Amino acid sequence: MIALARRAAVLALFVGAVGCKPKSPIAPERAHRLQPSSAVMADADLVVRALMQDDLQLLRQWMTPELRSRVDVNMLEEAGAHMRKAFGMPRGVLEERTHREGELNWYSGLWVHESQRKNRVLTPVLYQFALDDQHRLARLLVREHWFIENLDPPADYYQPVTRLHFIGKGEWTVSHGGRGRSVNHHYGTRLQRFAYDIVVKQNGRRRRPGSNPGSNDAYYCYGKQLLAPAAGTVIVAVNDVPDNRPGQRGEKGGNGLVIDHGFGEYSALWHAIRGSVRVKVGDRVEVGQVVALAGNSGHSSGPHVHFHVQTRGRKGGDLGLPAPFVEVWVDDVWREAVEPRRGETVRLDRPGSTGIARGPRVFVDL
Repeated sequence: MIALARRAAVLALFVGAVGCKPKSPIAPERAHRLQPSSAVMADADLVVRALMQDDLQLLRQWMTPELRSRVDVNMLEEAGAHMRKAFGMPRGVLEERTHREGELNWYSGLWVHESQRKNRVLTPVLYQFALDDQHRLARLLVREHWFIENLDPPADYYQPVTRLHFIGKGEWTVSHGGRGRSVNHHYGTRLQRFAYDIVVKQNGRRRRPGSNPGSNDAYYCYGKQLLAPAAGTVIVAVNDVPDNRPGQRGEKGGNGLVIDHGFGEYSALWHAIRGSVRVKVGDRVEVGQVVALAGNSGHSSGPHVHFHVQTRGRKGGDLGLPAPFVEVWVDDVWREAVEPRRGETVRLDRPGSTGIARGPRVFVDL
């Protein structure tokens, strides 16, 4: 019964979000940029071939014992057969990246499948996997991808390629966040529909008892380190805007940065302390790297952090994208991926530990 329930759950992931699939999976001009094989990791070609050609024993032998214990070979066979029937065989890779998360080396690549039907269709599929330091396959995800330029706003059902880790150390509280105006004052805007405002609380309070409410130092989050949510390149860095006095409000984002993570996805961190932004335009950042200190600059009336993910340079205007955090504790419950809501506490590490947590249609997510 357990095996049947698991099989049903996996097959349910094939369905995706009904009624929101973009009409054109891939623009014709993109097809000319396809490379026949990976240019950044030869192992990507092995993973794709093994799944598409049913060489699953090779794949299983390559896995870590923990991953192998979670793998149902019949499930993998069904996933491969379903993809071949729906999308055809891979024609080449369109865009790919590698990045490091703790002990794992991650690969993310958009491979384009070509159907052999009467009406030729090119469909992007995300292959994402991680290798440990012994070069064993530790994680594996395969799912259909939707190109940003084909999305009609709002992008409620978009699933980002970027693995977004939480942006602060220790425990933080979401003061605005979630899918609804009642929990997120950004929700009615195009660009910041999925944005978060995040603070630090102790005993339900944002500032120290008996402290001067007109001082930024009175707030627990002020001066806390802010971390890059994922690997990427800094394309915007602002570092010279004075902090506001609590209760007063400046303009725009104040001090902060925008990071290009590839695949058309950009993250933004704002309201940092003047002079605290530790990166400049063109710098490469890695997940968990300290990039700034939480402050009260820009359109902010009290110390907090603003974080959102967006497109950039999109025809018709930039578009806010869903920003689930991966491998994170929310209200002391471990979550593989989650969009935390207003009032929930969030942290990278389990209480008492340190460091970054390890750890369309979805076909494989192991």
